[in-house]
Amino acid sequence: MNQTEIQGKVFLIKDELPLYDWKMSTETKNIGEYTCYKATYSKEVENKHVTFINGETKEEVVKETIVTTAWYTLQVPVSNGPDNYQGLPGLILEINDGKKLIVCTEINMNPSKSIKIQAPKKGKVVSQEKYDEIQNKKSKEMMEKFKSRNGFEMINGYNIKMGN
Repeated sequence: MNQTEIQGKVFLIKDELPLYDWKMSTETKNIGEYTCYKATYSKEVENKHVTFINGETKEEVVKETIVTTAWYTLQVPVSNGPDNYQGLPGLILEINDGKKLIVCTEINMNPSKSIKIQAPKKGKVVSQEKYDEIQNKKSKEMMEKFKSRNGFEMINGYNIKMGN
């Protein structure tokens, strides 16, 4: 469950966590006092590059393979990790998808105070797929606004033009 917003409208995304086809390795490294094992996950993604040239929108789709590397420890037998990453036989202490690196800096196994996590309750309930559709639609609407105005006016009077 995740609460987020688009242009001031609150959404509550309820969905299943993605399944990853992890490739396990025998390679190890230490993160703090924990022995960690390497696992990787590869996926092919399509990235859209949109440019405006002489008032015309040009969209280019580029395919690339993203390799995500996880380092997990069997010393904490919890199949979880940061962000949406999970599915390994131990806690993920480091994850790197080529753009973002997340490293665990502290593990508190038996906290003195109990921690209560409350699920978000506000927002229109949607699946991740539906939220992505809404986000893409809003992005296209924004691009069309820029295109139709051949740029946009800033509050201080500057005019920014896309392309020529």
